[in-house]
Amino acid sequence: MPTRTRIHQLAVTLEKKARSAAERVAAVLSFVRAYAVARLTPLVGDECGEIASWVVVTALVVAAAIVIVGIITTKLTTTAKDIQTP
Repeated sequence: MPTRTRIHQLAVTLEKKARSAAERVAAVLSFVRAYAVARLTPLVGDECGEIASWVVVTALVVAAAIVIVGIITTKLTTTAKDIQTP
């Protein structure tokens, strides 16, 4: 029957081996991710500039919508004020 100290030593050894294995797995996964990104980037392309252009287009559409709503509101208000009540 193993003693308490021996069981503790075995537990510590297993814990070290588990950490070592986990570190190896993390390193392999990091390498695979970097490799996949390096291989897929030329296929997908660099789209960093796309976001800026979409922000500008969206801002212009929002500004145009605000102007259009303002014009319509002004016309409706003017027309409503011109209605004569008996």
